[in-house]
Amino acid sequence: MLCKLPKRGMKQSGFNLIENLVTLFILTVGLLGVAGMQAMALKTQQTSHHYDKALALAQNMADRMRANQEAALAGYYSLNTTNVRNYPIEAQAACYTTEGCNPEQMAVNDMYEWHEAVMRTLPSGDSYICQDSTPSEDPSDYIGDPFTVVPASCDNQGDVYVIHVIWDMDKDRDGTVELSSNPEETDGHLMLVFEP
Repeated sequence: MLCKLPKRGMKQSGFNLIENLVTLFILTVGLLGVAGMQAMALKTQQTSHHYDKALALAQNMADRMRANQEAALAGYYSLNTTNVRNYPIEAQAACYTTEGCNPEQMAVNDMYEWHEAVMRTLPSGDSYICQDSTPSEDPSDYIGDPFTVVPASCDNQGDVYVIHVIWDMDKDRDGTVELSSNPEETDGHLMLVFEP
């Protein structure tokens, strides 16, 4: 009589552990990818938010100029030597009274209130307004050294105004606004060209 011995199965020691480690590695890489995409989406959303705010601010100033068209056509809104931050403007008390103020005072008051809003709304926000008879369609034509809007790029003639709103997008993490024609390196710069 033949006796059958039970077959001994081959043990697969450690194979399940390797499968689990590979699965864990793939899952970790996937989660890191999702986290990276989420961070990029947040940064893109913040950039879009700043551009929306800059556009709203530029349109606000254009509306102020259209409302005070006499001063706009006389050139009172044009700052031909410097940006608004360095221009000696202040709130005009007469504009807050029942008697009101003249168009030139209203223009100065508008620039003061508007620039204060730019500085409050955008990080390191700054602005520049000029008249240009032949405005460029390329914002990089207005970028000078050291990375600022060039007042000389405007000829301060004609009825066409160019409103620049600039802000720090924190690409280099130094808290300063640096403009460049390279979109990968530049901070925020919105340019609105209009005729009142």
